[in-house]
Amino acid sequence: MESEYPESSEEIQEIPPDPVAKLARERFKIDHLAPLQRFVIANILDADTENLLPYRQLVLFPTGFGKSVCFQLPSLVLEGLTVVVYPLLALMNDQKRRLDEAGIPCALFRGGLADEEWRAQETAVSSKKARIVIANPEILATSRLRQFLSRCRIAHFVIDEAHCISEWGETFRPTYLTLGESAEKLAPHVMSAFTATAGPDIVSSIEKRLFRGNAYRLVTSEADRPNIHYAVVQTLSPTRTLRRLLSSCQKPAIIFERSRPGTRMKAEFLRSVGFAATRFYHAGLSRAERNEIESWFQKAEDAVLVSTNAYGMGVDKKNIRTVIHTGLPDSAEAYIQEAGRGGRDGKDSFAVLIHNIAERAGPVGSDLPLQEQRKARFAPYPLIETCRREFLLHLLGETETPVCGACDNCELEMKMARSFSSDGSPPRWRDMSIHQRGMPRCMPPHWRLLLQAEGFLETLLLVAANQRRWTMSECIRMLGPHGIGRGNYTGGLYGWSRTEREEMVSSLLALSIIEIPRRGIWKGSICLSKEGREFLSVFKRFAARSAHHSWRAELEV
Repeated sequence: MESEYPESSEEIQEIPPDPVAKLARERFKIDHLAPLQRFVIANILDADTENLLPYRQLVLFPTGFGKSVCFQLPSLVLEGLTVVVYPLLALMNDQKRRLDEAGIPCALFRGGLADEEWRAQETAVSSKKARIVIANPEILATSRLRQFLSRCRIAHFVIDEAHCISEWGETFRPTYLTLGESAEKLAPHVMSAFTATAGPDIVSSIEKRLFRGNAYRLVTSEADRPNIHYAVVQTLSPTRTLRRLLSSCQKPAIIFERSRPGTRMKAEFLRSVGFAATRFYHAGLSRAERNEIESWFQKAEDAVLVSTNAYGMGVDKKNIRTVIHTGLPDSAEAYIQEAGRGGRDGKDSFAVLIHNIAERAGPVGSDLPLQEQRKARFAPYPLIETCRREFLLHLLGETETPVCGACDNCELEMKMARSFSSDGSPPRWRDMSIHQRGMPRCMPPHWRLLLQAEGFLETLLLVAANQRRWTMSECIRMLGPHGIGRGNYTGGLYGWSRTEREEMVSSLLALSIIEIPRRGIWKGSICLSKEGREFLSVFKRFAARSAHHSWRAELEV
């Protein structure tokens, strides 16, 4: 079976074109989006496509940073209108001029419009020619505009210069205080507030008046957080890997799961294997349930929270030590922000991605929908053998990245350098990096991934030594403890649960490393596939040349 993995390191490093950067370049003449701009854009795009509760974010950008593109660019791809509220007519007119220059039709509603002009704006919106509506708080509060907009699908509600809610709303422009009510009636899926001026009092006012006590995400952090250590664990048994990670990692810990049912199932499983202080969290819980879980997690020191990406909006637990992803997020921006839930106190935090080698990557191409293109650009992350931080920052458009030293790939290289320089003797084979083992010369990338997965060699060697002897069920049993009385034996995966051993064998079947013939004399008996035999042959030759390999005796099968 032809492998769906890249055949060379060069293929792994090749990243598809960036669709967001392309839009910025072609429509807004912006050559480079800053990482924080990309974060905000990604939040809007991701929230619009996911089945979650309404998403809210407060964005604190310095003056001149370029906040307008953060809501103008998504308007080109969102399924619905973007409504933007400005405090001043001059700002409204200026934004309309800029949008016209960019070839992005918009509708501007303001006081004093003649009926003919008003109807022309409504026609532009109804015909879907205009994707952006520009207004101020006072005109938005009128029944005429509210009734019209209530018949439209509002994808994104934006408040620019949001500090005016506090500074002006509580003095001479009271309509600002009703923006939260206006937004609720329009029911947008995404709401963003932008400002450059926001002390604690202003943030509190925005939270109360605009978000009306609902959860929101505060976007202020830098893209690169040096205290976060990135790592990927290659696995053929995700259940085993998660259990082992939680046994050794620092806590509190948060596990990001893709689905709501998945959070419940994973939390129940973890409690059943001894992690009693584990709970689950997602946007489908009631407000009271979410509040209670948030309060518990804030106070707990050894807690484990299994959550969808709903966690993080309105919750700022500073001492999360480990962030684990059980699957690949949809974009680099999403991953960096979710990993960034850890280490808010400035101390070291670990961001670990569990990569199931048996899961196949999706298609790649510029003809895919924008969201799929963003996902395809991030897909090589668990496969790379170079600096993970550099890879992530490169996807955010950063061309100059700092020396990392804080990801698994960089730390392994540093460890090897120290090991050789200390006494001149070479390190143990198990401690050697992929490059120093010499494997790139003889093994394709997906074989190198397999070698990093716990239990792979043990399973492969057992099957190789017992070709066509067992059924799948018997093989799973023989990998663990088996026999009775004095004849009690242990297989290569001793200490693994039956579920974990089943995952291992199923993964190797899915990858066509082992196979079970469906007909013939060996029907139903497990054995190495052609690829499995090729792998073992190459690995034996390599091991025979290695003076520091501890598996040689086991390979005599």
